[in-house]
Amino acid sequence: MSRIVSFFLFFTFCNTLFAQKVPVFDFDFGQGVKNEDWVQAIRLLQPECRSDVSGKVEVKFVAPGMSHAKAMCWGIGNRADSLLWGRDTNLTPKGIRLKKDGSGRFKFNADLLPHGPMTVRIYAASEDGKKDIFELQLYNRGGVNWREGIPNDTPVAAKGLKLIFSDDFDGDLSISDDGRGARYNAHKPLSGDFSGWPFTDVSSVDNPFSRVDTYLKIAARKREGTKGSTGLIASVNMDGEGFWFKAPCYLECRFVAQSAPGTWPAFWTVNQIRPAPGDELDIIEAYGGLGEGNPNFWGYNSTTHYWEQRDEEGRPREALYKSIDMLSIGGRSSWSTTFHTYGLYIGFKETVYYLDNIEVFRHPTNNISRDFPHLFMVNYAIGGISGWKIDLERYANGSDMYIDYIRVYGE
Repeated sequence: MSRIVSFFLFFTFCNTLFAQKVPVFDFDFGQGVKNEDWVQAIRLLQPECRSDVSGKVEVKFVAPGMSHAKAMCWGIGNRADSLLWGRDTNLTPKGIRLKKDGSGRFKFNADLLPHGPMTVRIYAASEDGKKDIFELQLYNRGGVNWREGIPNDTPVAAKGLKLIFSDDFDGDLSISDDGRGARYNAHKPLSGDFSGWPFTDVSSVDNPFSRVDTYLKIAARKREGTKGSTGLIASVNMDGEGFWFKAPCYLECRFVAQSAPGTWPAFWTVNQIRPAPGDELDIIEAYGGLGEGNPNFWGYNSTTHYWEQRDEEGRPREALYKSIDMLSIGGRSSWSTTFHTYGLYIGFKETVYYLDNIEVFRHPTNNISRDFPHLFMVNYAIGGISGWKIDLERYANGSDMYIDYIRVYGE
């Protein structure tokens, strides 16, 4: 289907909705809900998790104990206030009244939604206040091409700098087990890995990396009898060689992942790979899952760590961090709902964190960040040193992260 036809169908659909004055439905991400109210009731019957779809799609599921449900997916806006960000699309305007056994179904037209990775969020609730969210990851082979790939404009935070690195993932992947002879290292340089499902070699039968259209897909999977597998890419190899960048600089990454117990996507920098005082700048660390013992947070953390450094009183220097409430910023959507761009400016005086080109956190630049070069990493950890439990059974022990692009600006 051509882009022109896709846009025509989509805007016809949206205009029909607005003519009928269909309201914008809020989607509950757990705000104000007690942890114990979240249960795992929804079980998917069709289609399979992470499958390819296009055109008319029927979803069947069962949620024992639940009485009603609805389904949402991020779509494209046709009004001035939503063209940039997109908007939540209610796939079930009339709601879903579940049968006595908890079974329900709904249909939607994937051709009216964005092409590529999509998250259909199924929300179910019971009469006594129990709730559940099932994030169904699919890949839309049809749909509307919308905001895919590196944009032509230079980010505001990169003003005065030049582009020194970019990867749109529109060609053959260049990742090796140790980073030698390739653009990316499949492991954290020298310092060891930290994921509960191990970061896995490209040469492994469980290679987590693939290119889908113009996206880098990191597939987290756990085959029976294995410890699981997932992926990390670093810009420096095990010899410390590769792509480094110094202040002043700006870097950004656009990606989407799934919120489920154990998922831990991150985009970050470090400037030491051997034991020594160094800074770690976590542009985004997001933790998935709702319910007892889970993060229960729809946003993410931005953090600056000062490793092996002490304050004026000789105590370990404490990290600076901020929890970013994504539902109150920009397009007001979560990191698992749709793609977002996460950025960081490291200046001589100040370090500034960004979400979709909106400043979210600022602090003075540490002298180590100012004077020493940085490398970047993007990873899809599953559990591990985060301490959060892993529970991906109802997602067939799998989850996907899609990276749209990475780019870095410097002098």
